[in-house]
Amino acid sequence: MNSNTVIRFSRSCPTCGRRMKIESSLLGRVVACRHCKAEFTAMACDDGAGQFDDAQRLMERVDSMLSQSLPKELGVNAT
Repeated sequence: MNSNTVIRFSRSCPTCGRRMKIESSLLGRVVACRHCKAEFTAMACDDGAGQFDDAQRLMERVDSMLSQSLPKELGVNAT
């Protein structure tokens, strides 16, 4: 391998599930998904741990995005 080779790991975003490639230099650091902008710690592998937490974060993100997009005239308060 030459010194200019960049090693990348394939990983799913824990929030939206979109696959992405993460450079090895970013492992262990907080990164953001380019698709949904969710932040998570970059790891080399996908694991099943935290699936409930991931689903809960996704629902909270959906609720937040919906509350921001609703017209204020409807009288809907963001929580």
